[in-house]
Amino acid sequence: MKKIIATLLIIAGVILTLTSFGLKMYSKSKEKALMNHLTNELKLENKKETPKKMDMKDNNENEIINLHGAMAIIEIPSIGLKSVIVEGIEMEKLRYYIGHFKETALPGQLGNFCIAGHSSSMYSEILNNLHKVKIGDEIKIKTIKEEFNYTIKEKFVVDPTKVSVLNQDKTKKTMTIVTCTDNGKNRLIVKGEINKNDK
Repeated sequence: MKKIIATLLIIAGVILTLTSFGLKMYSKSKEKALMNHLTNELKLENKKETPKKMDMKDNNENEIINLHGAMAIIEIPSIGLKSVIVEGIEMEKLRYYIGHFKETALPGQLGNFCIAGHSSSMYSEILNNLHKVKIGDEIKIKTIKEEFNYTIKEKFVVDPTKVSVLNQDKTKKTMTIVTCTDNGKNRLIVKGEINKNDK
């Protein structure tokens, strides 16, 4: 009987592992497909004439979100991260992408541009290495309008109820990345400030 139970447990473990692997592969394929759509749009935009730097303060979400729902591409070179940001943090979206908190600033705007993503789940591990970033590392945000560069200024862990990390300060251009810690009980927060050349 013990051998049967042990065998069943092993089989169950293998099934769970394969299921998790399959879901993560599917998530990566969806993320890659959306990134390709946005990358192609970025290439088309770059071919157009841009006589002057665009002012993001007058833009709204409809002007920077493409037809496939993507808002921007995020890159953090120091940890090899490149992913897609979509509008909203609904569970279905966070399964595959990084989500933008509605009612927070857009990329390049005055205020706090806030995004969130999974660091370790059955579906997605997009922000799995976020804990490895260092103060001074660069974050690149590319929209179909423009590219913005932020510098990481803070990294800390908070209780999930500390929503004050999303507060808006309209006197400066900042961004906040939110993800779970290893055990999922707390939230890892990374805060950045836009580079002087992008102000």
